Amino acid sequence: MAEMQVSVIIPTYNSARFLTEAIDSVLAQSFKDLEILVIDDGSTDETKAVMQRYGPPVRYIYQANAGVAAARNRGIKESRGRYVAFLDADDRWLEDKLETQLDALARNTGCRACYSAFTIADHHLNPIDIRRSNRQGRAIDDLLSSGNVIGTPSTVLCERRLFEAVGGFDPEMSQCADWDMWVRLASHTEFLYLAAPLVIYRQHDGNMSRSASLLESDSLRVLEKGFAMTDLTATQRGRRRAAFARNYMVLAGAYFQAGSYGDFARCASRAMAMDIRQAGYLMAYPVRMTARLLRHKSAETV
Repeated sequence: MAEMQVSVIIPTYNSARFLTEAIDSVLAQSFKDLEILVIDDGSTDETKAVMQRYGPPVRYIYQANAGVAAARNRGIKESRGRYVAFLDADDRWLEDKLETQLDALARNTGCRACYSAFTIADHHLNPIDIRRSNRQGRAIDDLLSSGNVIGTPSTVLCERRLFEAVGGFDPEMSQCADWDMWVRLASHTEFLYLAAPLVIYRQHDGNMSRSASLLESDSLRVLEKGFAMTDLTATQRGRRRAAFARNYMVLAGAYFQAGSYGDFARCASRAMAMDIRQAGYLMAYPVRMTARLLRHKSAETV
């Protein structure tokens, strides 16, 4: 079949209540040379009935439940576009999302992938905040040293051939498969960042819960794999210890919020043993926690 410009991959699992809004936001794009692949990862709700109302360019593919990484991999395998874009089933795109990104990539020929800021919204899509990338330098350096600076997959547009070069999403990861993918892609291309929020990320009770223990195993696996890449420079390899230290302090915060204070102490101690500068992060933690609680309280009153 002829190649089109963009394949949009929407993995879904029991998200029928939001799925129509996601699909319709793609169909409403100002850019039209696209296909939409809805990968149903074993849903048991009304997803199949919802999908019966759609025809081309929407394609519905059902598979036994295997996780979101496997669903995205299935979408990439079935795709025909020059570019692949991802959209989670509970998120929405602004109508100029694809056009804006494609135009930006055409002007920045050294980049083969693009992402953007996004709006965080409540269950009813009332805006809460805008999440911007805290990029400081090259994507590969920031992803290894500062965590998942790319953010939600729903903003990413990338050349399909790059996925063939780096392989699929790691199905052994439950929480950090996207971060791991961005690291591998960034070893082949720079990511172009657009400060305009082009995606609405919906927060609701059904969002994937974040287990601190799974976050620990996943995030350490991302860094182990990332720093084992053979094409890193000596300078990049030299940041390994500081990167692990930062990650352990992030994990300390996750365990603290989960009420697992023994693991909080273990990770915080490990972080400071690896990089004493993490002590400053720990000292500021109560202030950040208070600010976060105030933001959540404000969001609940919207």
